[in-house]
Amino acid sequence: MKRTNDQPLKDVLARLVRREGMRQPLLEVRIREIWHQDMGDYINRYTRFLRLKGGMLEIGITSSGLRDELHYSKTKITSFLNERLGEEVIQDVVIRS
Repeated sequence: MKRTNDQPLKDVLARLVRREGMRQPLLEVRIREIWHQDMGDYINRYTRFLRLKGGMLEIGITSSGLRDELHYSKTKITSFLNERLGEEVIQDVVIRS
């Protein structure tokens, strides 16, 4: 007996992740991985947390000077992370201390 609803495994897994509410936590993990790989030791040393809430990424920074510098680079951070994720996930970035 041959099945007629053959679907790529990628599509099936994507639907499962969306349906089970796993998309947000998986995106957060991917964002952390990208941040730690690409931002360098200096920024990683002062990063306390990265949280994705809806389309807003909260970044906790312990250095006030770095926090101010990153605040002025919010557009670049948003574009960079969305490009690395391959989709428009982040609409805004909030830098917190």
